[in-house]
Amino acid sequence: MRDHVSAAFRPENVAVLGGDEELNAMVAAGPRGALALAGLSVAVLLGLWLAFFVFVFLPRGAVG
Repeated sequence: MRDHVSAAFRPENVAVLGGDEELNAMVAAGPRGALALAGLSVAVLLGLWLAFFVFVFLPRGAVG
């Protein structure tokens, strides 16, 4: 079992291979995926709220 090497100990699996230029390019791109996921989540939430408003509150009419 001593011959087995975990993937966590291999630098290609845990480290960024490349120079400072590649790292700066990645950082300059920004968190586009996280922003897209957050925007999609907000859009779904607003869509559900609008559907709830249209199909539940509007058919009941005004209060009072």
